[in-house]
Parts: sequence; C-alpha cells; structure tokens
Amino acid sequence: MSHHTYHTEGFVLNGQSVGEANKYFRIFTKDFGMIGATAQGVRLLQSKLRYSLQDYSYSKISLVRGKQVWRITGAIKEKDISNLLNDSRDKFELLAKTFSLLLRLVRGEEKNEALFNHIHSVSEFLKKEILDENLLRNCEFLLIMRILHSLGYMAETPNFKEFIASSLWTRELVLKMNPLGRDAACQINKALKETQL
Repeated sequence: MSHHTYHTEGFVLNGQSVGEANKYFRIFTKDFGMIGATAQGVRLLQSKLRYSLQDYSYSKISLVRGKQVWRITGAIKEKDISNLLNDSRDKFELLAKTFSLLLRLVRGEEKNEALFNHIHSVSEFLKKEILDENLLRNCEFLLIMRILHSLGYMAETPNFKEFIASSLWTRELVLKMNPLGRDAACQINKALKETQL
C-alpha cells in the first residue's frame, strides 16, 4: 500500500533520541502547524537526513502520515538559524526563547499562516539588522505579542494595534516600541497567565 507524501517547510524546534538511531522531532511547519515526526536511522553517520534536521534548522521536509505521528522521508536544510544570525548570541537567544514559547503554546496540528509568517519574517529581519540591547528587547515584545495575537490569546488594543495588525518588520516600527515597553510587558504577562499553559 503506497502512502501519500506531503511536502512542506518548517522550523525544527527540537529533536529527541528514540531507540538506537531514530529521533522524534517537533517541527513548526508552514502547511500543518506544529507536528511531531520521526526519522528512522537519522543518528547514523551515513544518514542523509542527519544535517537537515538539526535543532534550529529551517528545512524543506517530505512527510508521510503515520497512525500516531508523521514519518520524515526526506529533508533539505534551507537555513541554519545560528549561522543566519551571524553568530550573534543575543539574536539566537531571542529565537530560542521564541521556539520554546511555540512549543509551550501551540497545541495540535493546525495551519497558522500568520504565525508562521511572523516567525519567518523576524528571522530575516534579525539577519539583516544590527540591533542593540534595547532594540532586541523591543523585537522580543513585538514578536511575543504577534504570537499571542495569532493564537487568539491577545486582543488588538488601541496602543498596540499598529504593531499587532502588521506582519512587517522594520527598524522604524521596532523603534516606536521604545515608550511602550513597560505596558507591552504587562500585556504579555497577563496574556501568558491567562493561557494557563
């Protein structure tokens, strides 16, 4: 019996070893949302998938749907997030925190194009912009608010409508967050508390 192969792209959030050579991955995909997927023999030195499914990779992935989880049949790494960010530890930590938040908040498989675009576009923005500590903090506020809004945990308040309604990332928009940092932190903490996750 042949199985249909699905093709998508996504961020490899983490991978856990299973058995002697397999791994179980959590991947935030463009077409299916958050999925759990296994790759057979991926920890073997000769595995072709080995380098395409490292944590924090952005990859094109081929999948077959199994009874419990997806099975990965092919993968090509498009970007390595740590290299993408020019080895900036602060930028990498921002995306690492973002991935942890996705693992915490995104439940079940459901396509969420707006959320995927937020993650993809912020990674591109961080790659090209030189940002000091203050602007990185603003980026974090802006990104978390967009994530929470995309998942239905945060409403568009008048103060933040301009920031939440758009999916664009510009230096000017990030700078505009300067006087709103304290309020943004309060709104974020309130929304996170209300998720109960």
